[in-house]
Amino acid sequence: MKKIVLFISLLILIVPAVSRAESQGGFAGSFLNMPVNARTAAMGGAFNAVSNDGAAMLYNPAGLQTMTDKVFTSSYRAMKLDRMLGFISFILPTHRESSLGFSWVYAGYGDVERRNISGQLTGETISANEHDFAVSFAKRFMPYLAVGTRLNYYTKNMADLRASSVGINIGSILYIDSLFRYGEMDSKVITDITAGLVIKNFAAKYPWESKGVGLSATQTDKFPLSVGIGSSFKALRRKLLVASDLELQVKTVEWDESTGDGTVTQKETYTDSYFRIGGEYNAIDNLLLRAGLNNGVLTAGAGFVFNFNFGSLQFDYAFSGDKVDEGEDHVVTLGIRF
Repeated sequence: MKKIVLFISLLILIVPAVSRAESQGGFAGSFLNMPVNARTAAMGGAFNAVSNDGAAMLYNPAGLQTMTDKVFTSSYRAMKLDRMLGFISFILPTHRESSLGFSWVYAGYGDVERRNISGQLTGETISANEHDFAVSFAKRFMPYLAVGTRLNYYTKNMADLRASSVGINIGSILYIDSLFRYGEMDSKVITDITAGLVIKNFAAKYPWESKGVGLSATQTDKFPLSVGIGSSFKALRRKLLVASDLELQVKTVEWDESTGDGTVTQKETYTDSYFRIGGEYNAIDNLLLRAGLNNGVLTAGAGFVFNFNFGSLQFDYAFSGDKVDEGEDHVVTLGIRF
């Protein structure tokens, strides 16, 4: 049985890239698809089975329980086309291998000139921004299993319109080494093997309502339901971390269609897949080198840890290659443990 579990967890790491590099935009909550944490971004976004730092709740909330110190994290992703993306989080260890986390992810999409119904410029601009406020909790219920959940409050402002919603993410991480006798895996070529499962965006949607002189319109934009699996392991005396993820997004489009019997709501559902793989190498004390592929897009970066009496300070940087002519992105993250 143990060999079967081990084989399944490693199989994820050798699955070929089954999807093309393509844009993940066009649907509600698409800003959440872009890694905003530098460590994750540099590893190609493969983090479902890792999730052991200040951004854990963004990828797999089950990883929160690995935090034994208070952790504050702030990150910013510099993007082209007047877009911005960043996040702030705070993690508080609680009782018996459990932790509580608070996070805020924000996105901005720049300004465009406002025009009237005739297409003439009004001299004003229109802006759009989006926010995800969340509370997360995780606990390690057994030596080999941790479970976590994240309750999100989403809000989006676009010109004079505003929509908001709640959504739920749930995740689990299986620590496969704990299925063997204590110390048995230490002599193996690979150690610290984990497998992760995360489901995101339960019930998340943006209900829009627009009213004007003599007209009104309503529309609901649903977040894609996302199911992700991942696996990771360490090698070279735990100096090398390798991780991979496979994510499936179920997207639903609804629209109203007029017929002879009135208005009928039509629905179309389809699925997209995304493959991510990356690694992190501890080159020398406190210096970490990273690289990966995020659905075919090359990523790279590095991190450095400064140790102090009160705890530690970590600085991370990531570079993400050009994707569908959007330009390269640069991500910087600052983390404080105390």
